[in-house]
Amino acid sequence: MKQKQWQESPWISSLKLVKSLPFEDGIFNAIYRAVLLRNVEFCKVITIEDRATCIRMTNKFIHQAIFIAYGINNEEISINELIKNIKNDYDLEKEYYFFYIVYQELVRRNNSSSYLILKELKECGFQEPFKSLFKSFEAKLAWDFLLFDLAHQELNEDMFNEMWVRYKDSLLNCPPNKYSEFVFKQYLKDAKELRDLTKINNKNSLYSLIIERAEKRYIHKEIFLPV
Repeated sequence: MKQKQWQESPWISSLKLVKSLPFEDGIFNAIYRAVLLRNVEFCKVITIEDRATCIRMTNKFIHQAIFIAYGINNEEISINELIKNIKNDYDLEKEYYFFYIVYQELVRRNNSSSYLILKELKECGFQEPFKSLFKSFEAKLAWDFLLFDLAHQELNEDMFNEMWVRYKDSLLNCPPNKYSEFVFKQYLKDAKELRDLTKINNKNSLYSLIIERAEKRYIHKEIFLPV
């Protein structure tokens, strides 16, 4: 059951770490919000004030996940302590996304304990709408890895057109119309009109270069090959 309104974990609010989170890590708040949490509700939105409150909650949730990962990386927080408290304090949806961000942050810091969080993520289950769009949970992880790079440029329609051309036979497992519908709902919800994102466009060389660089850094590069 989803929480009606997100409440901060009492365990997290009680933590005091010796090392402060680097200021520059704040840039990842916007990236995680754009790629992962645009459609995740942290409170009921009726008024403009509600929306502002939800944005603050979302930012705090992301910041705390980054903060926890930093604490784990510095050996100030144990993985077991994290897992126990998040499972106790959050519903399954928030648990999944909290672990997801912690996992990505540990991967970013080349921390080998990331596999323990990945195990918890898989136990949360591969949920819709992603299950119907991607060939596997591993394919979704690879997709998000690329989007974290692309989000620095700001996600747009041409970018997702390039993603379709490159990954329709590897990461993705859906018909063209479902892909376009998914992208606009998940990442481009503020777009004024919906269009077909699967028509081949050869003008996206900028995005090709960014994606190719990201692919080379991914630990399981073979997942991007057509099958």
